[in-house]
Amino acid sequence: MDVLVIQSFACPPYLGTTGEIAINAAVAGKKTGFSFLYVDNPDDHRTIANKYARKLGKRSWKDLVWKFESILRNYGVTTLPDELLPEKTRLTIQDYVENAPHSLRELRAYKYKDADLGLATVSSLISHTLSSHPDPDEHYPYIQRLLRCSAIVYEKARALILKYNPQKIIGFNGRQASVKGIFEAAKQLGVEVQYCERGITHYRYELLEKPPHDFAYLREQIKIYWQEAGMDREELGHTFYQNRRQGEGIGSTNFTSEQQKDLVPRQTANHRQIVYYSSSDDEWAAVGDLAKHPIFKNQKEAVKSVITWVSNRMDCYLTIRVHPHLQKKSLEDRNWWNSLTGKNVQVIPPDSKVDSYALIDWADVVVTYGSTIGVEAAYWGKASVLLGESLYSGLGCVYQPRSEAEVYQLLENDALAPLPQETCLPYGYYCLCRGIRYKYYNPYALELIPKENFKGS
Repeated sequence: MDVLVIQSFACPPYLGTTGEIAINAAVAGKKTGFSFLYVDNPDDHRTIANKYARKLGKRSWKDLVWKFESILRNYGVTTLPDELLPEKTRLTIQDYVENAPHSLRELRAYKYKDADLGLATVSSLISHTLSSHPDPDEHYPYIQRLLRCSAIVYEKARALILKYNPQKIIGFNGRQASVKGIFEAAKQLGVEVQYCERGITHYRYELLEKPPHDFAYLREQIKIYWQEAGMDREELGHTFYQNRRQGEGIGSTNFTSEQQKDLVPRQTANHRQIVYYSSSDDEWAAVGDLAKHPIFKNQKEAVKSVITWVSNRMDCYLTIRVHPHLQKKSLEDRNWWNSLTGKNVQVIPPDSKVDSYALIDWADVVVTYGSTIGVEAAYWGKASVLLGESLYSGLGCVYQPRSEAEVYQLLENDALAPLPQETCLPYGYYCLCRGIRYKYYNPYALELIPKENFKGS
């Protein structure tokens, strides 16, 4: 078998994306298999009341999968049943689940047959709780469900690989508990993998050689996209930033829609205005060493350091613009940001009407830990300092200190100049154009196009 696509999500966009990839491989003449793993998947929207469930109406997720597989077969994809696990394996999984650690640190390192399933479980737990540091004891039964799901997926994927000997495995995302086992099994058996992911907009998807949370790999993708772009690449790069500032959003939520245009805080006289924009980074909180932050181990540590520095100066004032999305995060995280205080420090809460873009113009220098608004500030002519790692690192658009001392040398420099606007354009172009357009999957109807109805591109 040339390609084996494995999926454990019945949620239509994820299922449809893997279907698109399987059909493309089969139509290209590759011997292609597809297997849906029937597991209790706490990550899947089929277990959550949401918009996708409402759109499916009275159809069950199993009906959806069966119809989906029927369409795949018509395109030449071989659908493979998932493997039944022997009793000995089930007992091993049960022992793994029952001995789950009660600390987040130990859970991150908790492995199943040398597979990093504990780390993936923490990632899913953070997404579920919307807390960067959830208490395992408060969610222990849920953690056990995640671990059980992850171990079963690992064992079923391993059995499929051993039985059908595919040259390549393709799965979705790779971060969460319910999919990590697919890639861990393939890695241990020496099989090539690819990661599929939804694209920047709902009518695109991506097929990646490395995990979609690998900063270094994605930065290389930005450069490749820019090098291979057409004559309109600069125009499209500008369009990204202009659309964002106008509130159109690019395949994401518009977080500024409730803000009052041009509203900024009252100016504090004779102070250098430093504005820190927080980032909503829970998705990146449990991806192992894929993100390598150079100075501070996390955003909270960075913020506390900047507050301490500003509080000991007479000429600087720090404004912390808390990300609007924090309103949907855990009470613990909301309380942490709301509790921040210090001399010459003000915190703009997530529900504030202050205009985040007007705040860029108001600032003397902008500071972020990786938020997109860091590169947006650079585009709009503001000196921007990056304290963490980001997709736009290394493009020459933001200042990237390598030590705490260098951070504060930059922040106290009254002559710190903005970097050239054109250095921001590759990132803007990538964000606007990345991904492959769907051909066989209709994201609006949430279904694959039957072969008899397919008219081609």
